[in-house]
Amino acid sequence: MPKLPSVSRRKLLSLTGAIAASAGADRVFGQNAVSPTNPVPASNSDAPQSTGVLYNAPAGPWGSLQYYYFYLEAPPYLIEAFPLPNPRTRWAVPLSEEQAFKALLDDIFMSAEARTALADPANIGIADGLYAVFPPASVIVGLDPSSRASLYQYLARFDANPEIRDPIRIFSGSIDEWARGTGIRPELIALMESMTFFRNGLMNFADIPFLISQAKSQEEARTLQLHSSRVRTMVVRLDLKNLGDIRSLMEYWSTGLGLRRKQIEPLIESGVETPGVAGLDLVHLLPPLARKLLYTYPDLSMVVEGKLPDCHWTALNFFNYNPQTLYLEELFAASGLLTDFDMIEPEYKFGDLLVFVTTEMNAFHSCVYLAADIVYTKNGRSLFAPWIALHLSDVRKLYSESDGKPLRVQGFRKKKPEAQSV
Repeated sequence: MPKLPSVSRRKLLSLTGAIAASAGADRVFGQNAVSPTNPVPASNSDAPQSTGVLYNAPAGPWGSLQYYYFYLEAPPYLIEAFPLPNPRTRWAVPLSEEQAFKALLDDIFMSAEARTALADPANIGIADGLYAVFPPASVIVGLDPSSRASLYQYLARFDANPEIRDPIRIFSGSIDEWARGTGIRPELIALMESMTFFRNGLMNFADIPFLISQAKSQEEARTLQLHSSRVRTMVVRLDLKNLGDIRSLMEYWSTGLGLRRKQIEPLIESGVETPGVAGLDLVHLLPPLARKLLYTYPDLSMVVEGKLPDCHWTALNFFNYNPQTLYLEELFAASGLLTDFDMIEPEYKFGDLLVFVTTEMNAFHSCVYLAADIVYTKNGRSLFAPWIALHLSDVRKLYSESDGKPLRVQGFRKKKPEAQSV
């Protein structure tokens, strides 16, 4: 088996590392939206962008792309398969972290009332190897954004705090935009906004149990649980009236190897030749499995394999017609990456794997490059993590560091058939 000069199999055995995340769509063109015939010019994708606007992506060998945003929600049957979260907020750490946790709480909560409440034995529990604090409502609501960010960054290290580890991510920077069309009561939206915090430049809301505790009925609690699964994604389309160099375009979308060119070329040509057809949804240019999974949540039937698909399974199966279940295991995921892919540097092309790694080459996330810094990704192994399209800059905000270690993107490209070892 060929070896990579700076990557070892042992270093990549963390390929299925600990990551988990969190379908109705908003209307594409709202009251203040830009006309679909006059989209917003290409812009810096790091700047907040909103639903209801059609954007131009930077042009390149992929052609000219336009995109807009909408929100996915987990199907109700999936939500109803699980109990409601305990509405009482719990902050928990391993017993070995008890003293460090207490010291952090002392630094954050300066008022005598807050310290007294957090030290009250009625608000403390020790069980199953955990030291837990059950903060009263006044303490939870009273946290300022900076203190909440510091406390939750610490608590996110531990699996005992799932809602904090995997908060609601607000890529637009607006709770109002995230909640549009949900019917959530305005006072709860205002409460959410007051309890947001930023991590790596991304707005988060992690107090889902407290939000549910404010429900006026079990039905409303279930509705809030459903909306907490909302994830923003993108619809991307190829501008058929501004294709540029057709040869370069076909080369790009067939990866330079002619993959699926016989299916893609007539699809694009027919759209170009048909009056009134201005764009082709990018989903039609994806391989069959990715096309099937995009904009969906995992089905409960997937649990029968023993593990749910994660980001690495998703990336390594991108070009497979039938998914290889062996990529659910870290050993085979690492082996597949080392054997079938070459390490590359930018510029990335359609189908390249982008792996978020530490300096020691431990991998914590993988996604697939599509075009114009837009990627195909599944942000975690959770049932509530759908397959979506996102800007690479947004994915970077999710995976900028792990346990204090910065992550960087390392590209991998599928080897040409003749270059693979026999």
